[in-house]
Amino acid sequence: MAETTTQQQPTMLAKPQKEHEWLQKLVGEWTCEMEMIEPGQAPTKTTATEKVRSIGGLWTVAEGEGDMPGVGPTTMVMTLGYDP
Repeated sequence: MAETTTQQQPTMLAKPQKEHEWLQKLVGEWTCEMEMIEPGQAPTKTTATEKVRSIGGLWTVAEGEGDMPGVGPTTMVMTLGYDP
């Protein structure tokens, strides 16, 4: 007996809401400057960069890198979405 398989196209059930539209404000390339203060220490300044992109209008993915005082080069990845 032969098996048959069918492939279904994925369907997107979620439709972007007003909260998803707000997330789109984050999309772009960003540079930030930070000042870190530890008790008894002089403030330390550092910078970081971040690229934020949209996935299907429902999620954002942020990828960044910078230099953390006392730690060294760092990278980060963050996803943000909204579940109605």
